[in-house]
Amino acid sequence: MLTIFHGANLLPEGLEIGEVKVSGTAEFDELEMVSIIAYSGDKLPGLNGQLSFDIQQGGYVVNGITSSIAFIICATTDSYNILMKALQSETYSDYIVSCFAVPKLAVSNFFNDAHKIPAYNIPDIYILDNKNYNNNQNPTTKQLVSTPTSLDGYTPKNQKLRTYPYIYLGFNPTNGSSKIFRYEDFENETPSFKIISEVNPNPTILFIPQNYRGASGDSLSDITNLNGYPTLSSKNDFYNSWLAQNSEIISLNMQQEQFNYEIGAYQTAINSMGNIISQASKGDLGAIVTGANLGFELAKLDKNHEFYIKNQMAQVEKQKLLPDKVNMSSSNTTLIGYGLLDKNIFTRYTIKKQFAERIDKFFDMYGYLTNTVKIPNLNNRPNWNYIKTIGANILGNIPQQDLQALKNMFDNGITLWHNKDTFLDYSQNNR
Repeated sequence: MLTIFHGANLLPEGLEIGEVKVSGTAEFDELEMVSIIAYSGDKLPGLNGQLSFDIQQGGYVVNGITSSIAFIICATTDSYNILMKALQSETYSDYIVSCFAVPKLAVSNFFNDAHKIPAYNIPDIYILDNKNYNNNQNPTTKQLVSTPTSLDGYTPKNQKLRTYPYIYLGFNPTNGSSKIFRYEDFENETPSFKIISEVNPNPTILFIPQNYRGASGDSLSDITNLNGYPTLSSKNDFYNSWLAQNSEIISLNMQQEQFNYEIGAYQTAINSMGNIISQASKGDLGAIVTGANLGFELAKLDKNHEFYIKNQMAQVEKQKLLPDKVNMSSSNTTLIGYGLLDKNIFTRYTIKKQFAERIDKFFDMYGYLTNTVKIPNLNNRPNWNYIKTIGANILGNIPQQDLQALKNMFDNGITLWHNKDTFLDYSQNNR
């Protein structure tokens, strides 16, 4: 049965270990991407005959971060696309402050009916508005790639081969700094991390080692983090938004212009006809001039009215030609798109089998380096003990020359064999 080793002998041996090999990785479903829409409007449009949904905007806290606007959570790509289409078709897109991605663990406690938006007859759309939510009060804690029984297929006899640098846990973020965690420094040699995050653009995910390097619970001095969740693309339908904001004004202006045109034509005609009748009754030739002027005034009024209508229509056409405002996605969209951001964050590394076998045999023959002032163990192994000292201090009632020879033997390294039947046989079990 394999004995669990707790790191009793950790001094560096200075041995060649070669290149390390990946022997296990940890993957996190909790880090899968969900989409967030930061929304400043007080309503969401209805969809498929549903009524619009009121949003209670106001200051609130989510995962310890204050916010003054609501967050809409889309747990799937389909739900995000459906909601964005609804916002754009109903000209609500002006209320989109930003769109971004966060890990699922940041909002997992909100995936329930209490937060589901009833305005949509589709799953996986939730709302966070005007409340205090803290998903980090019950954070995810995960145990990772535990100590293996073998190194690249080789099962070592010496337990020191189950410690750093022969085996260790590497933190490998897609961006940022790598870090090494030692199995022997975790309680029961089982790596365990608390994972927390935030609901904000480009969120930071924190990995907090548990019971590591003597800490009880959170080892705050050994926190690592991961970034790289992208902002998401969104489109503001410029023309429909402009038309929704200005259509009533344009309509009123057109009605007013039509009314002014008709009143102006009546007044001009009545005044001119009065002058014509008055001048004609006196036999005045001015009636002919006044009649001509009436024609010019009516023609001028018609043309101005035509130009006004064309100007209003030109404004509408101008807005049609302006491009929609598009906010493009950014950051590690390739890694997210291929589902790679949460892969190989934590990786177990071991030395290769060839080096493990050689080092295990070396430890069999010579034991571990201790560099301690003590009385050496001369007979605590069943078949042999190897002792190598520095400046051995040996006392005895023997000639000084013989005493110095004994000191030299121990300083040079000596193997003490305990059983003549196994003499020089290093294949024997020496545990």
